[in-house]
Amino acid sequence: MAEQASPAKAPEPQGEAGYISPYPYVERLQEKMDERLAKKVPVKGRFCGFCYGRIRAEAETCPYCAHAIASAGTVDEVPQEVLRAYLVKQKTEARWVHLGAFSGLIVAMFLFLYLVVWGPGLLGHPAVGFAVLIGGGYVLAQLFGPLLAGQVGYRKGARKRDELWAAYLAKRDRAIDD
Repeated sequence: MAEQASPAKAPEPQGEAGYISPYPYVERLQEKMDERLAKKVPVKGRFCGFCYGRIRAEAETCPYCAHAIASAGTVDEVPQEVLRAYLVKQKTEARWVHLGAFSGLIVAMFLFLYLVVWGPGLLGHPAVGFAVLIGGGYVLAQLFGPLLAGQVGYRKGARKRDELWAAYLAKRDRAIDD
């Protein structure tokens, strides 16, 4: 009797939106840096000297990058170059979400025009077209914006942030070596 091969399973998506950052601590810090960029938290404080995550006074290791505070040291403020990397990710993702949402609204507008101008019978009634414009615009903006384009924006923004972080680390390491 011939054995049947088990059906191939689709690979499980890894990371958020299919992207795995080579710097997992940077991903964990994104929300905290977004708060800092939005000026919801104080500028000055005690930050890890390696990843610039805010740390408590009694902490012996950084909760984000797991470096020992004794070896990484602390700084009083996050460097502007580091904040720019997080801002690039935030803006890239927002740009893609807005582009997708506006695309959904444009599709809904064309559906509205089609129904009002060429719609047969009851479908050509302006009330039906208006319902499609409002309801369809909302649904399509949500579908195209955060659900579809947001995934692309997340990946592109995270890659840009990680590239800027890698460049910053290389620059910082060169400065330490010199």
